[in-house]
Amino acid sequence: MASEKDKEPLELPTVEELAAQHGVEAWALAGVRVRERWPIGYRVKEEVFLKAVERFLKGPTDGGSR
Repeated sequence: MASEKDKEPLELPTVEELAAQHGVEAWALAGVRVRERWPIGYRVKEEVFLKAVERFLKGPTDGGSR
């Protein structure tokens, strides 16, 4: 029987691939990458990416944190 770990893809998608897949605009991806300190080509799980995008889009505009 295959474990949960065996079912995960061997290679995670890049943040750029996920942005294209979910229709995240370039300006929003740039902001997410700065906020999360993700370099170009960073690989991350889809759920982590989507939560980061939501935090960025709904976050404060003064540079502070909630």
